[in-house]
Amino acid sequence: MIKGLYIHIPFCDFICPYCDFKKRLKDDLIEKEYRDSLIKEILNKKEYLNDIDTIYIGGGTPTAFSYLEDILKTLDSIIDLSNIKEFTIESTSNRCLDYLDLFTKYHVNRLSIGVESFDDKLREYLKRTDETKEELIEKINRIREKGINNINLDFIYSMPYSSLSTIKNDLELIKEINPTHISFYDLIIEKNTQLSYDLKRNKVSLPSENESVRMRDLINKTLKQYGYKRYEISNWRKEGYESIHNKYYWNLEEYISFGVSSHSFYNNRRYENISNIKEYIRLIKNNDYISIIKEEDTNLKSEYFIIGLRLISGVSLSKYTNLFNSDPFKDFNIQKLLDNKLLVKRGDNIRLSKRGLEVANIVFMEFI
Repeated sequence: MIKGLYIHIPFCDFICPYCDFKKRLKDDLIEKEYRDSLIKEILNKKEYLNDIDTIYIGGGTPTAFSYLEDILKTLDSIIDLSNIKEFTIESTSNRCLDYLDLFTKYHVNRLSIGVESFDDKLREYLKRTDETKEELIEKINRIREKGINNINLDFIYSMPYSSLSTIKNDLELIKEINPTHISFYDLIIEKNTQLSYDLKRNKVSLPSENESVRMRDLINKTLKQYGYKRYEISNWRKEGYESIHNKYYWNLEEYISFGVSSHSFYNNRRYENISNIKEYIRLIKNNDYISIIKEEDTNLKSEYFIIGLRLISGVSLSKYTNLFNSDPFKDFNIQKLLDNKLLVKRGDNIRLSKRGLEVANIVFMEFI
C-alpha cells in the first residue's frame, strides 16, 4: 500500500556549493513548463494516492518555486489534505515566510528549513550572508504563531571553516530555537560540485578526520542533553516528532514520487523519473510519464539492511525472511559483523552497535 508521496521541485535561488541534488536556478519560462508537466503527471497517477498519509515536497527549494500554489491546489483537488498525518515542505530560512498563509490553507503541518551553519565564514562561502541569528529566530516564532509547530532544522558538520567552536555555537542556536526535529549531516563530498572543485584547487580545506569525530561526538552528547533522541544516523527528534514520511523510506515501505529525477518504490519495483528537466517536460507533453527500472531482488535485499540499519532501532530479521523468503544469514555475512561487534542482535532484531554507528559506511559495504 502506497502511503507516502514525494514531489520534487528542482528550482533554487542559488546553488549551494556542496549540493548534487537535481536542481537549477530559477527561470520563469522553465518553471511554467515544469508546473504544467508536474500537474499532468500528478493527475495521471492520482489513483495511486488513495491511501497516502504523508506528503513531502522537497528540492531544490520548493518555496523558491513561483508556482507552488498551483501544485498545492492540484493536490487539494484530489486528496483530503486535512487527513494527511504529516505534510512537509522544505525551505531556506530566507523563503520560509513567503507562503505561510498558503501552508495553513493547505494543511502543511511540518517545515524543514536548511540552516547548515551560522558561522560567518561558512555562511559567506554558502552565499547566505543576508540573515542574522536573531532574524532566523524571529522567523521561527512567526511560523509557530501560524500554528506550524513541527519544525526540522538541517545542519551540516565537517564543512570548510567549521570547527568544534562553530559546532558549539550552532548547538547553542538549536537550544535557543528548540525545534521539534534536527537533521545534522556529516558532509559528503560529491563529484562535480563547486565544493569538490574548490577542494581540488585548494581554495578551501576541510577539518581533519579526528576533529570531525570530535564534532560528531559533541553533537550526539549535546543534543541528548537538550532532550533530543537520536533515532536515525543523522536525525534527532523530540518525543513524538519522528519523521513519519522518512521512516517509510528507511523501513522499505511503499511510496510514490513525482517530478524530475524522483524515485518511487511500489509493487517490489523501483521507479525513476528522467533527470534532465527539459527532457522530463518533453516526455510528459508526449504522455510518456515515467521510466521504469526494475531492481534485482538481491538489490532490494541489500537495501533492506543498508537503509534499515540507519535506524538506531535496527531491523527485523523475520520481516526480511517474510519479504524475500530467504535466510539473511545465508545471503549476507551478518555473523561476521556480529562477531566483530559492529552489529548487536536482540531476539529478532539487529542494529548497529556504538562502534558500528561510528563506521556505518564500512558496515553497509558488507551488504552490497
